[in-house]
Amino acid sequence: MLSLLTVPAVSASESVKISGFGNATYIKSGTDDFGYKYDLTKEAQYGGWEFDTGSAFGLQLNANIADDVDFVVQGVFQDRIENDLDKSITWAFLRYNATPNLTFRIGRIATPLYMLSEYRDVGFAYLWTKPITDFYANIPISSIDGVDVAYSVPWEHGLFEARLFAGQSDITIETVIEPYEVSLSPVIGTKLSYSVKDWLFSATATTTVVKQGDPSTSVTAGLEQDPALMFFWPEVGTIASDFNFVDSRFYYYSLGALYETGDWTIQSELSYTDAEWPFFPDLTAGYLSVGKTFSNVTAFGFVSKTKSVGDMYDLTPPNSQGLAIPDIAAAYGYTKSLLDARVINQETLGFGARIDLSSQVALKGQIERTWLNNQDFGAWLTTVEGLNATVPDYIDTYSISLTFVF
Repeated sequence: MLSLLTVPAVSASESVKISGFGNATYIKSGTDDFGYKYDLTKEAQYGGWEFDTGSAFGLQLNANIADDVDFVVQGVFQDRIENDLDKSITWAFLRYNATPNLTFRIGRIATPLYMLSEYRDVGFAYLWTKPITDFYANIPISSIDGVDVAYSVPWEHGLFEARLFAGQSDITIETVIEPYEVSLSPVIGTKLSYSVKDWLFSATATTTVVKQGDPSTSVTAGLEQDPALMFFWPEVGTIASDFNFVDSRFYYYSLGALYETGDWTIQSELSYTDAEWPFFPDLTAGYLSVGKTFSNVTAFGFVSKTKSVGDMYDLTPPNSQGLAIPDIAAAYGYTKSLLDARVINQETLGFGARIDLSSQVALKGQIERTWLNNQDFGAWLTTVEGLNATVPDYIDTYSISLTFVF
């Protein structure tokens, strides 16, 4: 699978190449009140079996323009909250190989934030039926419109690569109330990777600023428009200012390691998100996955965890007279419930098997149990009605996937 980690340039003798991939994935997860989030750009799944959540079909065209210039465009058709042609075009870039060691890309490029950056949608390229939820569900960025430069050099029997990238990204994220369009600009970061023998190591650091789109306005607008609320709850003005999403800065850091032989596949990633927005606490996430291959069957298991860390927002309540007024007490309770719904603390244990039916087709099955600690359900989506629902101790997820490349 290491050959799928990068998009190869097209040789001069093969000026145009068309390839593709697909995932037909059947997932059962979530409950009536807590929806499974495949990632932030998809609608949550509230129980039952669904094909839409994890299925995708992709086409890619590589065109050689000159000996050292090629063009790559990739379209991925899958279920999204907001779906149009622009969002379906995941890659569209020109690549210039200035030297064997130095490469430039400009256009829409994969954002190198994590180990699956170049193949997150290509289910055939990894063991599991889907990217591990605890680690990947809260990463909404898969591509940016911008530029990157990569320099690689042999080092200590391996290959070291340094990549710098910058651009902007428009995403749609789902919230308790309604979806929101959000623009992140600039997105600036670096990725260092080192491959040697059967190992691949990576480290990334990225920062971005919210340019437009504010999911908190549906809450804060209502608070500020009520004069009685302002009188009995003077802190409302400060709360509205604190919750402003625009101009908030986020930092994302990750480490990854992959060990892959003919018999074993061991992979692990760790990440830390530093959010300068009180509505989203800082977040840690990580997983360890181990697979053992027997002929054309690979059995695998994984453990993962994600947890909100650092200081949580201290919501000052209305004064005692205000809390005695039902409407004001309800407004405070609702705001506090929204804050509590962003706190994450869970871990998952999963097992599965992959059967390679051919060199281009694989059938996979997976079962996993996620424990929600301290009734923190921020990794799951809920509705306004579900904010005060009883949080289960755990939620099970089942998935079956037929994946292929061509």
